[in-house]
Amino acid sequence: MTAAKSVFVRNLNVCRLMKISSVFVLFFLIFSFFSCATTEKVRNDEDQDVQTEDSPKPVELKKKRSLADEVIVRDIYTKEEYPLSRIAQKSIVFIELSASWCEACPEMKETTAKLVSYFGNRVFFIRLYLENDIQEGQEYGGVVPEMAVVSSPKELSLEKTDVMPRVVVLSNSASEITADITGAYPSLYYYGLLSEL
Repeated sequence: MTAAKSVFVRNLNVCRLMKISSVFVLFFLIFSFFSCATTEKVRNDEDQDVQTEDSPKPVELKKKRSLADEVIVRDIYTKEEYPLSRIAQKSIVFIELSASWCEACPEMKETTAKLVSYFGNRVFFIRLYLENDIQEGQEYGGVVPEMAVVSSPKELSLEKTDVMPRVVVLSNSASEITADITGAYPSLYYYGLLSEL
């Protein structure tokens, strides 16, 4: 009986070994299949990156400059010059042009202050003065940043404005002019304009 029992145990051990080895073989086949597929994908990706003289070269896209990038302003206090986009970021830009000789400009300043209180951070407000209109000792300040306009693109020509007050509204990305208004209007007019943007 011990001989029969030992044969039975041996057969049982062989069956267990065969099951274990078949699991390992199955695991090895699956692993080999996926590693070959991955290697082939990497080779295909490398082949696509290789360029010949006949293949077209990739086009480098230039960042489109916004109008705010081209409007150069000067800080009244520090005299530092930089593009309007540096402070306007990516919001809607409300530019109020003002001058000391403009009779309607004080009323426009009040209108802009009301708009700032309503729109807050959703719209970037700035008051620009003509370069030759900045006077030493004059009080500047308030809720709206005040700067001098140094230069602007031809389609804006902010530095060449003759009629005041003038309001220019740039779109959210500051890439296009949404409104260019000359003269004083009630705050409700500007409110409606900005609410639509």
